[in-house]
Amino acid sequence: MLTPEEVAQYHETGQVTPALRLDLDVISAIEEKVEALFAKRTDFAELDLADSLVEIDRSWIEFGKIPEILDSVEQLLGENLIVWAMECFRKKGERSKVVPWHQDGCYWPIRPLESCTVWIALDHVTPENGCMRIIPGSHKGRRLLTHGITEGDHVNLRQTVAADEMPDVEPVDIVLEPGMISFHDVYTVHGSAPNNSGTRRAGLSVRYMPSSSYYDRQLALELPRAPSGSRH
Repeated sequence: MLTPEEVAQYHETGQVTPALRLDLDVISAIEEKVEALFAKRTDFAELDLADSLVEIDRSWIEFGKIPEILDSVEQLLGENLIVWAMECFRKKGERSKVVPWHQDGCYWPIRPLESCTVWIALDHVTPENGCMRIIPGSHKGRRLLTHGITEGDHVNLRQTVAADEMPDVEPVDIVLEPGMISFHDVYTVHGSAPNNSGTRRAGLSVRYMPSSSYYDRQLALELPRAPSGSRH
């Protein structure tokens, strides 16, 4: 479980990387399923993104039910949780794109808007290979900032936080090793640089929401489209 200090950091900054670390045999099991899926699905391989994992194969949910992770998310969202999405993100290390500053909630039809993303590192994740960066404290207003549209093939997501809405706060790199986990809030502003390092950067994300929220399928038709949320 998270320590009181780690819970406090999550609420203060909108993200926490706890001391909790998954055994490498769990990471190997995830890696095996990821490789098998990308080998089978050329559409995923082209995008370097595999989404709707539980719809494809119900056994993926087992990684969302890891007790240590569930106990930690309960400390952040409450005891009654719903796993509403799972994806695998993969930056191969060449011809990568920018993920501009954004909030996940702009893409997610969850109301009331409450959610926590758990990002499980399969590789070493560093600034050199495009680690996630966050704007600490950007979640505190509990509101979606104004986003503009960024055109071009250099970005993975089109919505970008408007310049006059960006908090004047120094970004923080979320550096991870295989088995380490990042938790971040639905309102936290984040993004990542391209990965042209030649070194792969992959991770499995599990999206949780409290059972007091629901997935509004009508709203889902009206919001901007992105694969189950955003690319980190």
